[in-house]
Amino acid sequence: MEFIISIDRTDDRPLQLQLYEIIRQMILSGKLRAGERLPSSRGVAEQLGIARITVTLAYERLLSEGYVASKPKAGTFVNERLPDASVLVRNAHSETISPGARIRLGKIPSFAGRSPELWKDRSQRPKYDFFVGRPNPRSFPTQFWQRSIARHLAYARGAMTEYGDPRGLHALREAIADHLRATRGIDATPDQIVITAGIQGALNLLARVFLTGTQQSTVAVENPSYQGAAFLFSSYGARIHPIQVDENGLDVAQLENFVGNLIYVTPSHQFPTGYTLSLDRRLRLLDWAYRTGSYIIEDDYDSDFRYDGPPLIALAGLDRKDQVIYLGTFSKSIGAGIRIGYLVVPHHLVEQARIVKALLDNCAPWLEQAVIADFIKEGAFLRHLRRIRRSYMSARDALIEEINEHFPGSTLSGVECGMHMMWKIPDSLPTPEELQRRALTCGVGLYPLFSAAAFEYGHASRFRDRSIILGYAALSEDEIREAIRRVSDEFKTRQTSRPDPSPLRKTRRVEAPTKSKTSESRSNPRSTR
Repeated sequence: MEFIISIDRTDDRPLQLQLYEIIRQMILSGKLRAGERLPSSRGVAEQLGIARITVTLAYERLLSEGYVASKPKAGTFVNERLPDASVLVRNAHSETISPGARIRLGKIPSFAGRSPELWKDRSQRPKYDFFVGRPNPRSFPTQFWQRSIARHLAYARGAMTEYGDPRGLHALREAIADHLRATRGIDATPDQIVITAGIQGALNLLARVFLTGTQQSTVAVENPSYQGAAFLFSSYGARIHPIQVDENGLDVAQLENFVGNLIYVTPSHQFPTGYTLSLDRRLRLLDWAYRTGSYIIEDDYDSDFRYDGPPLIALAGLDRKDQVIYLGTFSKSIGAGIRIGYLVVPHHLVEQARIVKALLDNCAPWLEQAVIADFIKEGAFLRHLRRIRRSYMSARDALIEEINEHFPGSTLSGVECGMHMMWKIPDSLPTPEELQRRALTCGVGLYPLFSAAAFEYGHASRFRDRSIILGYAALSEDEIREAIRRVSDEFKTRQTSRPDPSPLRKTRRVEAPTKSKTSESRSNPRSTR
């Protein structure tokens, strides 16, 4: 074997340092693969026309840092496992990735950013709170949790005192793989799954993998988008490239002008609009990724709750070239307090993901993982989903009915699935911020985009100026009806004292599906105009 390399004799750096850095970079980029034999020091010296001791010094430094290993009478070989602190770019498909797209581990850039608006002190919450992303606390499977915890603690022993696989408990990864295959059409192995601290933990891991430290990266996001993703990418120094969404989801045509290698999407229930990415656009998005060598981060945060129409195959289930990285979470289906989510990475990124996870927090808590693995494998998780799906659908129907009755002229989107909908408020109401303030005086929490963990880029707003995000899963039907009536009464009182002269628009109401209707007859409950 010969190196196709050259030494710059005009460089002020010593020749052995140049040679060391060249070989190290070849190892990190995958040009020299694990287990591959390096040329002899004599052969490299003759090829480059340098002293053999120069090559020996470079090899000895690589050996001391763990990049290569020496085998007596056999030679010097690339180490099977490189140092965890090193920057790995071992990607079998690296030739398809756009130039400048490099994988970075370990080095965190200077922090500059904002945090998503997710947490609020309970004492400051209004009585009727429509904040997004919260399961109903009455739905938590307390009895199963108590039994499973007691059972595992009885036999825990070393499991509670030893470090585990950074990717997570194998039993849980195996259970998730089976669940995704049956419900989302994703054919993944347990080795491809990494357990994280929710979606945010998965996004942090991917930011560490994809966003470089020496050159500013660009990440495409939906517009409007989830604060937790957009703000995170910005905090790593990435430039954000917003792509508009409409009733069919992400406008894929706008990606033709995007120069980057990463896009973040929520195709099943776009956050915050609730729109679903159409099949045609899903296929076009995949085609774009294949042509450009880009990766798609699919955040499937609340796809467990679909009320109208057949279940959707995930974007990752349609992917045939390992360009989609799938993110899932139990925060919406069980509870955010358990802090367990996961990501499914292509085979060629498994090792990078494992190393980054080890650098971030090594592994998720064992006990919670073991309980969730039981929850899935024993069939209790599917029974739990069916039960709370019925409850959430009833809450959704009540909210649609109350909005129609008390606020004619409204437009609702995202009602087919998920745990929230977007309410485009009628012209008879004030700005979303004023509506939020007035609702709070009567004990109701309503949230404009920014207060609901969403962010819209640009000065010209399609959604920000007239939209409220309504998270309904944590409220009962009675609570929802009372809350909307309170807000309605608040504005009726105001309108009585100062009538609004502007006429209401003529619109077609969203009707809540009745239990006697078929899924076909209620397949489009969000159309209101």
